Amino acid sequence: MPFTPDLLFHETLSGPMALGKQGREYPARHGRTTRLSLHATIRIDSMEDFLMDPEHVAWLGGHLSFPPFSKCLPIREGRFQLFSPSDDPRMRLMHYDARFEHEGRTWFLSGTKFLRDDPGPDLWADTTRLHTTLHEGHDERGPLVSVGVLSVGVRELLALMASMRSPRGGPQALVRFGQFFLGNLWELYA
Repeated sequence: MPFTPDLLFHETLSGPMALGKQGREYPARHGRTTRLSLHATIRIDSMEDFLMDPEHVAWLGGHLSFPPFSKCLPIREGRFQLFSPSDDPRMRLMHYDARFEHEGRTWFLSGTKFLRDDPGPDLWADTTRLHTTLHEGHDERGPLVSVGVLSVGVRELLALMASMRSPRGGPQALVRFGQFFLGNLWELYA
């Protein structure tokens, strides 16, 4: 019998990645960029465990589209963290990590959203922009190949919300997740 999770949803983030850079500068400073899309499926196996875990870790699967490599690169191993703590008590982080293979080599995509209420309206930018690095190898210690900022637009956000399903937990799991998500945003930005 296949395992049934408490919550599933799909998120698509896309944006320019600067190629061949060894620093951590982002594409606005570089002329040559290539679009990368992360088509992620997030799976929360147990809502109770997810909410109790201070790191709020979930499974991440799906695929990447990166034309220099391929239009469909399956994620072999992935991890998603929502509202995990940072060194700054006024900031929370969202992490997206995805390991994949291309032409017999292993690659690692890592992205972070920095959630912190700074002066001016920044909630939308903070929750929709993923600062992203691509490394050769199994993790972020490998050589840096590309940097960029992926983002979610209004259309993608609506698709994400429409994709939310709770195969095992039913409406109660959706409500608990919504309370957790909106409650954390309220705590950070209100």
